[in-house]
Amino acid sequence: MKSLYGRKIPAPDRELTSVEAGSPMGELMRRYWQPVCTSDELKDLPKKVKILCEEVVVFRDKKGRIGALDPHCSHRGTSLEWGRVEEEGLRCCYHGWLYNVEGKCIDMPCEPAESRKKMEVWQPAYRAMEFGGLVFLYMGPPDVEPPLLPMLDIIDTRHRDDIVLVGKRLWDDHALGFVRDCNWLQHFENAADPYHLVVLHEMISGDQFKSVLTLGNWPTIWFDQTKLGMKYNLVRKLPNGFILERHSECIVPNIVLVANVHQKGQKPIWREKATEMTWCVPVDNETVSGLSIVAWPKGPDGKPDPGWKAGTDTITDIRPGQLRDRPYEEKQRKPDDMEAQEGQRRIAVHALENRGHSDIGVTLLRRALREAVRAVQGGKDPQNCIRDPEQNHALETSCWNTVMTPEQFEQFRKTMPARAGQGDARPALEPLG
Repeated sequence: MKSLYGRKIPAPDRELTSVEAGSPMGELMRRYWQPVCTSDELKDLPKKVKILCEEVVVFRDKKGRIGALDPHCSHRGTSLEWGRVEEEGLRCCYHGWLYNVEGKCIDMPCEPAESRKKMEVWQPAYRAMEFGGLVFLYMGPPDVEPPLLPMLDIIDTRHRDDIVLVGKRLWDDHALGFVRDCNWLQHFENAADPYHLVVLHEMISGDQFKSVLTLGNWPTIWFDQTKLGMKYNLVRKLPNGFILERHSECIVPNIVLVANVHQKGQKPIWREKATEMTWCVPVDNETVSGLSIVAWPKGPDGKPDPGWKAGTDTITDIRPGQLRDRPYEEKQRKPDDMEAQEGQRRIAVHALENRGHSDIGVTLLRRALREAVRAVQGGKDPQNCIRDPEQNHALETSCWNTVMTPEQFEQFRKTMPARAGQGDARPALEPLG
């Protein structure tokens, strides 16, 4: 027996889990554009948000420009969340100081003209922009030029005309799987862990997806690094005899691609790519949110097809485990992502883990994040920090479902190279059964 008596819990891995300004991961996150809300959340009122342990007030002035300001007015500290949106910016409710989207105070109605000339006031601000239905902030050092937003192949409308980009919050201010009350990393790592699909969502809680994720026998699983981060590879035989090849990808530092969870595997399909680019956004060190750009197919009128649903959208076909407010006993009998991830503590303690072969994906992901952290500390651009527009076109992603007949699978398998140093790592029908 290993006694609990007097047990001391080590500190969390601050390098990977802490996101406040000045922390290693916080500085890495701030070298990229991070989403804070959907575009349609900014109407005629400002919005106070929290991201990376900081509070910011975002707004759209009446000319359509986006601003992101420190919440407390430089005059007497009143929160600008109570301000009024105007043509040229955001006006504080208390004494009317007006700030433009760059933070410059351009009007002080209570001050005489002579005072206004002498007072050169700038409200601390972040750079902001819109793309794909989301509002993004660049929170990095002011002397470091922001990189480009990565144009993944699934969202690059310069190379495809069959989609409309739609910004979505996942869902009701919760991240993918309704996970919320835990550190961002344990949520991000979930996408690097296909084994939990078989155990949590099938063996323990029963078939929670009723799709290729949980239809079939025990899969063959392996992991690879990609140009963007890492991916898992999963091959399994489905009950109808078809073979599923599935990949999900984690993109440094906090983007997840998940292949369609609704795919039933009823007919062959080739490389059904992910349709959502999802950010696991740290609110603070103990809370995470999710925001996505969805590559939504166009309907006949050129607008988003109302008959289609996103590949990770379960709000229209919700499984009971997605609900936050369930009876405690029900959560114990049929836990879901929320219970599993939030149950790792608000911040998982890596020093207490006993990782094994099934955790290779998590290890690869943490290694990639540490390498990106080291790059920033060394004054270099981290992975996926793209500055050349010519290099930012239809970046190839590695996340999809493919459904094959056994004959197609054998032909496909012959084209797969063995991985160096690991013998023939190409999946076979055994142990697929």
